[in-house]
Formats: sequence, structure tokens, C-alpha cells
Amino acid sequence: MSNILWDNMLVKSIRVYPRLRKRFKTYIAGVEQMPEGFTPDKLFFDYLKVRRQLPEKRVSISEYMIFAFYRLSLEEKRAYLTDTEATLLMRPYNAASEPYLKDKVCFLKTFSDFVRRDWLYLPEATAGEFAGFVHRHGSVALKPPLSSWGIGFRKLTAEELAGQEERVFQELAEEGYLAEEFLQSDPALAKYHPDSLNTLRVITFRNGERFTVFGAGLRVGNKGLHVDNAHGGGIFCEIDPDTGLIITDGLDEHGNAYLSHPMTGVPFRGQQIPYWPEIIDLCRRASLTLPCLHVVGWDVAILPGGQLELIEGNHNPGMNIIQAAYKHGVYQKFADLLLDFYGPPELWAQPEEPVPAV
Repeated sequence: MSNILWDNMLVKSIRVYPRLRKRFKTYIAGVEQMPEGFTPDKLFFDYLKVRRQLPEKRVSISEYMIFAFYRLSLEEKRAYLTDTEATLLMRPYNAASEPYLKDKVCFLKTFSDFVRRDWLYLPEATAGEFAGFVHRHGSVALKPPLSSWGIGFRKLTAEELAGQEERVFQELAEEGYLAEEFLQSDPALAKYHPDSLNTLRVITFRNGERFTVFGAGLRVGNKGLHVDNAHGGGIFCEIDPDTGLIITDGLDEHGNAYLSHPMTGVPFRGQQIPYWPEIIDLCRRASLTLPCLHVVGWDVAILPGGQLELIEGNHNPGMNIIQAAYKHGVYQKFADLLLDFYGPPELWAQPEEPVPAV
């Protein structure tokens, strides 16, 4: 039996190898400087070795680079928490919250007390209402209802829409798009990259009245793009959750480090995020909205004048933003805190609440 299993693993490896190498080659093109002593081929084969050493971690190409696994011992690699591991650890505790956080329309309705921006769900609107919405705001953000990582995001201006309202509306409505008022960051965050809404990721634990902030980070756009997500080309850095002070340089998903933003020259490390106590309190109050909100990655924007806006909540937030830039793994700390806050995962096997109707 062991020989059969080994043969199957070998066949799978042979089949996946060309695709994985192609993906790695595409990814590595975004790396501005190879780590000392490495070529792209040497990095690729080292990445394959990491995948064999730590199959349970399902280390992505990006995680391999941003965690700098190529220079870590096996024990040091184990200290990091990959997206796959984080999802598996959180799933028993967060399953009931997924319907409220994953669907953007449901989120807007559920957390209306923390959302001031105007929005329109196109499958429930008319072409005339959509045209009026766009012309009223001048520019809007268009989002697929279930997307993440900024995938499918579009900015649309009134000028671009003029003369083709019916066609554009029909296309977007059929795909279930959500239109939102396009927001601008307060100058304190806009200074990094004015073309994007730059946001704060705050990861919280909550059980009853017990609440803590596990970690936080700043995400800013780059290259004139309208999204701040690292998967969309953005830059991130870690924030001290106790003080709101940025404690790292910037990093992108290719592992490129930035002392300051490459377009604006604004430094990262040592900058103070304004309104930090108010931001933490906003996340605390939002986490009390439903009993099932346990571990949530909140995305918060600071709008002009210091107005705080809740952009979204993530039921399985990735932990890269609080590990990669500072180069410290949080696997054990995260696993221990889950048990401390919620006990064994089997206690949360059943959903607490029915799936909401959107």
C-alpha cells in the first residue's frame, strides 16, 4: 500500500511541476533583487524543498518569499502561520460568522451603524437608479459581492459611463455587482498613495465581553492603482496594536522592502496612525454586533476630517500582514489564544445562528 501511495504522490508531483514552475517564474519577475547567493532556479528548487518539508503548511510562493523562508531553519519556518493553517485553525470558531462577513451586501446591511458611505446593489436596482447613483457621486467603486484580494474591483466615473448607461448596468447587474461611493483617505493616509483608499487591517478576538487586538497593519496602494491590497500590487507594514505606531518598513507580496513609498517618498516606520484609540473602539463595538463574531480582520478607513468608516470584515483573515514585514512567526501565539478565548474547537462545531437572508 505504501508503494501505491508513494507512486500516486510521484505522479501528482510530476503533473503539477510544470504549472508550479511557470507560476514561480511569473511571480519571481516581480522580485526586484534576488536574495544573496540565490538565482531564480535555486530559489525555485528551495521552494520545492520547503513544500516537501512542511506539506501541512501549504506554503504559497508569496509566503515563501515574504517570510524569507530561503534563509530560515526548519524550526524557524514552523513558527510562521500560513493562510492555509490560519483558515483551518479558525474555521470551527468562525463558521457561523461567514455569511455575515463574506457577502458584501449582507455585511453592509448587518453593520449599517458603522457604514456611512452610499451604496447600491445593482441586481435590485434599475439602469436609471444606477446612472443617477454614478452621476451623483462622480465616481464609484464597483465590487463583486463575494470577491476578496481586490479581485474584480473597478472604478467608474460619470464621464466613462456617459452614453452607455444601459449596457454597463446590464453587464454589472448580471454579474451581481455592488456599487459604492468612491471614498478618499484622510491626508494622514492619502499621503502614501493618493489614488487608493488606504486602509487599516485590525485583527480582533472577541468572546462575550472579552476583547483583544491580536495584530494590526497598514495597507496602501501603489503604481496609481485604486486598490491597497498586497495581491493587487499594494504595500503593507505592521502597526503596534497598543500604540498605533508603524513598527516596520513597507513590504509587497514579492518580498520587496520599502523604507518609504516608492511613488511619494513618505516613510513608513515610526509614523503614528491618528485616531488609534477610536479605531480600536470602532472594531470593538463592531465585534459586538453578533454573538458569532469571534476572530475578525476588520478593514477600517480614515476619511477626510477623521471620520472612521468600516470597509469590511474578514471571517478568515490572513496573518501575513502581522508576520512578514517584522519577520516574526505567530503560529503558536495564535493557536494558544484561540484555545484561551474559545476552548477546544469541537465546542463550536454547530453554527450559532441561521444563515441570513440578503
